[in-house]
Amino acid sequence: MMNFITYFALLVSSFSWLSSDTSIKNTNAPQPAFGCKSYYDTTLGLTVYTGVETVPEYPGGAPAWGRYINRNFNTNDIDATMDCNLRIKLVIDSAGMIRRTVPMRGETEVKEPNALEKEALRIYRKSGKWKPGTCNGNNVTTEFVQALNPCDR
Repeated sequence: MMNFITYFALLVSSFSWLSSDTSIKNTNAPQPAFGCKSYYDTTLGLTVYTGVETVPEYPGGAPAWGRYINRNFNTNDIDATMDCNLRIKLVIDSAGMIRRTVPMRGETEVKEPNALEKEALRIYRKSGKWKPGTCNGNNVTTEFVQALNPCDR
């Protein structure tokens, strides 16, 4: 019967080839914090990132965005029974400019927006320059969806 020390020595020597194999990934090596996903948008002629380290944001963050919405969103022509929970897909380029705004219903892009969605698009389009998203520390064109409920002002 093999004693424990002999068994352990055989076990370790049988795996010694692993340490010399350069194709084995060193798990202690620094790994990227986030894998940035992208696609090429032919209409914009740009690589657009859908997974980024930091998502674009309005200058001044959420508090400034809330103030901007409160000052600029016009609900006068909005039907009181309309669902005010909006989702807007944005594409913001690496310079912080909005390149595309599209209302979403579920996972579907809206082709013919209602009055509330049109007002949301107007507000986004006039909002000016945003802080762009980043990938690997670089500003990138980013697509993301932002929720908005302008009726809870």
